[in-house]
Amino acid sequence: MLIALIVVLGFAAGYIFYSQFTGPAPAPEPPIVSGRDDLKKFETLQINFSVLDNAKYKTLEVFGESPVVPGTTGKKNIFAPF
Repeated sequence: MLIALIVVLGFAAGYIFYSQFTGPAPAPEPPIVSGRDDLKKFETLQINFSVLDNAKYKTLEVFGESPVVPGTTGKKNIFAPF
């Protein structure tokens, strides 16, 4: 009798828990794509290249080889114990 009561209470709790989720959530709608006006805000873009004439910028050095040559890396057998 006690086992039947536990089973019935389990089914009732499961029904209450799963009935809260009535259906899948709606998919989010993508934003509305406007025409070619998106690039209009860049029409008056002014880039300041004076930073390239800065003394601190000109003292920067390149370290290492350029372009990087990717040599042999990693293990040949990843399951080897050494």
